[in-house]
Amino acid sequence: MIEEMYSIFKKHPKVSIDSRSIEKDSIFFAIKGENFDGNKFALDAINKGAQLSVVDDPELSDHDKCYYVKNSLECLQDLARYHRDQLNIPVIAITGTNGKTTTKELCGAVLSRKYKTFYTQGNFNNHIGVPLSLLSIDPETEIAIIEMGANHVGEIALLCSIAKPNHGLITNVGKAHLEGFGSFQNILKTKTELYRWLEKITNGIAFLNADNKFLNANLPNKLKTVTYGSNEADIVCFPSNDGPFAGLAWNQQSIKSQLIGSYNIENLMAAICIGTYFRVEASQVIAAVENYIPQNHRSQVQETEHNYIILDAYNANPSSMREAVSNFADLHRTNKLLILGDMFELGDYSDEEHQLLVDRIKDAGFNNVILLGNEFRKTNYPKSYLSFETTEQLIEYLATHPVQDKTILIKGSRGMKMESLVKFF
Repeated sequence: MIEEMYSIFKKHPKVSIDSRSIEKDSIFFAIKGENFDGNKFALDAINKGAQLSVVDDPELSDHDKCYYVKNSLECLQDLARYHRDQLNIPVIAITGTNGKTTTKELCGAVLSRKYKTFYTQGNFNNHIGVPLSLLSIDPETEIAIIEMGANHVGEIALLCSIAKPNHGLITNVGKAHLEGFGSFQNILKTKTELYRWLEKITNGIAFLNADNKFLNANLPNKLKTVTYGSNEADIVCFPSNDGPFAGLAWNQQSIKSQLIGSYNIENLMAAICIGTYFRVEASQVIAAVENYIPQNHRSQVQETEHNYIILDAYNANPSSMREAVSNFADLHRTNKLLILGDMFELGDYSDEEHQLLVDRIKDAGFNNVILLGNEFRKTNYPKSYLSFETTEQLIEYLATHPVQDKTILIKGSRGMKMESLVKFF
């Protein structure tokens, strides 16, 4: 059956799961979720120009433009697997708790200097997004970077079975999505599924941060590695921050990035390592990382008429919050204001982790602090801190209490929509 589906895909190599944005002659996959059923939109997709709708509702099986399968999601994944098997190119998988998207984009920028490179767009990094990403790779592509995210045990193993990477990188392992994983040990087990995949295939290679003792300790014995770090590594780089921006020295040259925070140094190192391994010229590697500008509210600096803002509001978890707060504390600027929003998906660990972060803020000596969200409101925070249940409530407060001449860090989980605060500063 999958061979038949692939022959259709080759004639119509555009795939969609959203009937609202159908391209003409594309294939629509009717995916089911907790709160939606794509089968209900299968005929609408055809009316909007889809060549075919792949469905798993028996009531649609007789429609001449509906292709009935047992499970539409599994069909999408199987089609992506089959397509991957036709691609004789390096596929690099990148996962980790923090920094995977920035690292993916840095690596994409570097490799694009020499190769026709595909890399995951946005955050299409789960059991639906990875297949869609793979099916977007055309025959002219010379190298692919696939970002992999996870919020439960076994998900990275599943994604590896679909993308079949022959190279991989784990940025780090920290506390995130604890609600789905249940424990830190389960996070570790899941992220290192990438290592175990690479170990079992022929010529699998992991790019490894030699400075990360935790990753080194959990590396399979037989896995081949190419290492990067500040000492005793295949690619050695020396951190050298330039003001608020992450920088480093490599190849007898000073590299100045446009990424805020020392925590981005290891992301820069990873991109340099991968670029060097794939024989991108050093001058092109440096140009790529120096010209990379972060988007999507990640490590972005915005200077308004009244304030200097560091916006890092794409996502948040305990480890990324600690890094951001520590980096902000070390920043050589005055009149600092810290605005933090709730960390989501921590489950039974939520109260403890939010309190630990508040304690860290107090210990770092921050006085001007605004906390957003119900989880932070439950903590024992100092009375001098301001606290609001929602971002909207803070916006109302700012209308009558303008903030000026401040250096502001804005960070929180995506669902807090904290990027909407910028225009009020």
